[in-house]
Parts: sequence; C-alpha cells; structure tokens
Amino acid sequence: MFIHFSTMKHIQLLSLFLVFVFLYSEKSPSQTKTLSLNEAISLAMQKNTSMITSRNAVESQESFQRVAYGALFPSLNASGSWNRSQNNPADPGPLASNRVSAGLDASITFFDGFSNFAALERAQLNVKTSELSRERTEQQTIYQTISLYLNVLRTEELLNVRKDNLNRSNQQLKRIQESQKLGGVAMADVFRQQVIVSNDELALIQAQNDYDKTKLDLITYLTLDPLSEYVFQDNTVPKDIDSTEVQNAKQQEQNLTMISSQAMQNRFDFVTAQQSVTGAELNVRYYKGDWWPSLRASASLDYGGPEFGTTTYGGMSWGISASYPIFNNFQRENSIQQAAIDLRNANEALGLKERQVKTEIKKALLDLEAASKSIEVSQTGVRSAIEDRRIAEEKYNLGAGTLLDKLVADANYTSAISNKVNSVYNYILAKKNLEFVLGTLK
Repeated sequence: MFIHFSTMKHIQLLSLFLVFVFLYSEKSPSQTKTLSLNEAISLAMQKNTSMITSRNAVESQESFQRVAYGALFPSLNASGSWNRSQNNPADPGPLASNRVSAGLDASITFFDGFSNFAALERAQLNVKTSELSRERTEQQTIYQTISLYLNVLRTEELLNVRKDNLNRSNQQLKRIQESQKLGGVAMADVFRQQVIVSNDELALIQAQNDYDKTKLDLITYLTLDPLSEYVFQDNTVPKDIDSTEVQNAKQQEQNLTMISSQAMQNRFDFVTAQQSVTGAELNVRYYKGDWWPSLRASASLDYGGPEFGTTTYGGMSWGISASYPIFNNFQRENSIQQAAIDLRNANEALGLKERQVKTEIKKALLDLEAASKSIEVSQTGVRSAIEDRRIAEEKYNLGAGTLLDKLVADANYTSAISNKVNSVYNYILAKKNLEFVLGTLK
C-alpha cells in the first residue's frame, strides 16, 4: 500500500496542529488563576491548617464552657425496669409474678467551697484565651502570606532582570561578531562575550528555578493544588520607594517606649500570657475548695406495680447531705501546691513574654532602619551604574575602551538593579514585620 507524499505531509501538519492545540489548551490563560495579595490572604484565612486548628480550639473550649455552666444546675435522671419471676410449680402461690417500676431522681451540689464557680470562670477565661490565640494566629497567617507573596514578586523581578541581562549580552555578542568579521575587534573578544552569555544563561536558569520554588511555597501554604497554574500579580505593591516614605519610616524609632506600651495592649499573645496568670489564680481557688465541706441536695420519686399502668406502691423522698474528706492521702495539699507552682510559672512566662515583645519591636525597628538605608544606597547605586555602563559602552564602541571595562560595567549594572529590587521588597516586608510585632497587622 502506497501513500502519496503530499498526503503524508498533510497528515504530519495535522498532527503538529493537534499537538499545538493540545499544548495550548493545557496552558490556556483561561485555566490560569490570577491571585492578588488580598485574595491570597483571604484563601489563607479560610484554608490554612493553622487557622482551621485555631478555630477548632475555640469551639472545643466553648464546649467545655457549656459543661461548666451545666455543673451549676441540678442533674436529673429517669429510670425504669420490668422484672418477671417464675416460681417452682410445687410451691404454693402463683407460678409467675411481674414487677414494673419507674423513678425520677434529681440532685444538685449547692456548695463545694465555690469550686464550681471557679471552674466556670476558668472555662470562660479559656474561651477568651482561645479566641485571642485565634486572632494572633490570624495575624501570623497574614504576615506569613505577605512574606511568601512578596518573595514571589521579588524573585519574579530578579528573573526579569536576568532575562534583560541575557538579552543585552546576546545583542552585544552579535555586534562583536559583526565587528570581528570586519576586523574591528579581536577574536578573543568574541570568546569572552560567549562566556558572558553562557554565564547569563546559567544565572537565568537559577533565577527561574528560584521563582518557581517560591511560587510553590506560596501555593502550598495556601493549600492550593501544586499541579495547577497560578499567577501572582498585585498592582498595589510598589516597585519603588520614594524618599518621603523612607523619612517617615525613620521617625518610627523616635518613641520606642510609647509604641512598646501600645504593643502590650495589641499583642494578643501577650494578653494571652496575662490571662494565663489569671487562669492559674483560678486554679488555686478551685483546689482550695477541697478544704470546705460539700453540701448536696437530692430528691427522688418512685412508682411501681405488677403491670404497666397499675400502681401498688409509690413515694417521694428528699434530703440534704454533707461530706468532708478528713484525710485523702494528701491529695488536697498536692493539688494546691501544684496549682501554686503553675501560678509562679505563669508569672515568669508573662515576664518573659514582655521582654520578648520589647526585643522583637527593637529588632523590627532596626530592620526597618537598615532597609531604609538600603533603599537610599541602592537608588544611588543604580544611577551610578547606569552612567558607568553608558560611558563604558561608548568608549568600547569608539575603540577607546576595552571589552573588560564594558563587562565590568554591565556586571555592576546588573548587580545594582538586583540590589534595588531586593532592597525594595525587604523594606516593604520590614514595614509589615513592624506592624506584626506591634500587633496592628490586619
């Protein structure tokens, strides 16, 4: 069987077309989800594991609070039974008898040294503490999302720098090759430029890899599908920082005492540490209730008879009982002693948290100051690198300069642009970190 050559060609073209359509449909822009910073934060708040766990913790403590409330109310139990007994036929009397009974019991502990009220206050405090922990987890989630998102934008900017750098190197290689053919430059310049192009290609590969990995880190944190395509783009994130912004940031450090005092009110983890001290005090009060007698009231109602609906006996009883453990193998003493130790530990933890908060604020201010200075230095470096590269390129084109001088100027320019990109995103993150340690990040 023979197939005409033109037919084979048409089949090949059709196959290539189908492959192109398939590949295009796999990476169709309509299937690529674009996420802004706010959208990424919203996803993290809904789906991040830490957020889900913190919300579950609040729900768990609310359940314990209902139990503590229930301890203040009477307990009520209903009971019922039916019995049938079979006698020996040789014995006098009926061969079988039935017994049906029903009862209702109620009891309440109306005094136990106020331990039940201490338990209720402790449960209410635990709910508030879990809510504060959830709110601090929200701030941590927001900050972590911002950090990962900014890292994606930063590596994308650095990737673009490497692309532009490779493009310039390739253009320069073409010019040098043309000049070499005309005898304007030596062959050694061509080889040197080829080495530069190879190095720029390797740098681009590394930048692409860094960008892809930072995207994957963010996608994983947002609990999205790692195999899906996402684009992270937000026009509200600045690409440059002006001098006015930098000057305003420098003024943040002038009143460290005031902002530290405000942080103690806004930091949910510090407030949680304060409530842990209160909770430890409630534990001491709870266990001291064991030194008081326990008073309990109870009442019961019982009815019964041989058949359902037939009552042959019934009655109601009620009373009050008191109990006091004279000796319980030193359990009371041990409980109070352990509660007192927990209270001391809670006070120590509160002091440690206060020092940590102040240290974090001071470090955040230092980071912001360093980031502000880096912005100024990097902007100056970019201006100098642009002019230096222009002069070196003009001299080389006129034959008054060497290729080495031009390569050094190009490398310095690429380094200056990269430093500026890093300094901008480090500054933005430093500002967000200061808001985070002050407890004002939203």
